[in-house]
Amino acid sequence: SVCEGCQRVILDRFLLRLNDSLWHEQCVQCASCKEPLQTTCFYRDKKLYCKLDYEKLFAVKCAGCLEAIAPSELVMRAQKSVYHLHCFCCCVCERRLEKGDEFVLKEGQLLCKGDY
Repeated sequence: SVCEGCQRVILDRFLLRLNDSLWHEQCVQCASCKEPLQTTCFYRDKKLYCKLDYEKLFAVKCAGCLEAIAPSELVMRAQKSVYHLHCFCCCVCERRLEKGDEFVLKEGQLLCKGDY
């Protein structure tokens, strides 16, 4: 058996199976911060990540506040941008825009119809 992490043969007494691939115990560490992954891990492009680094690197970010958007959160979309509901506001009057409101997205900034 070959370790997915280091590509060396696994001769150890114990090995780990993650996503149909085999790993040495010591190779199960975050690809970003190198911390050992003991309870959970996230897998992408044949690499393992801790939750914090996975979210930093791959989570969808709000175009308003640039914070990560949780998969369970409701969002508003404007073209390719995604916003938290509370961040979907006119940049001039700061009125929260709701479904059905007319707005303009100009140079990455939201403007309600009145302020445009």
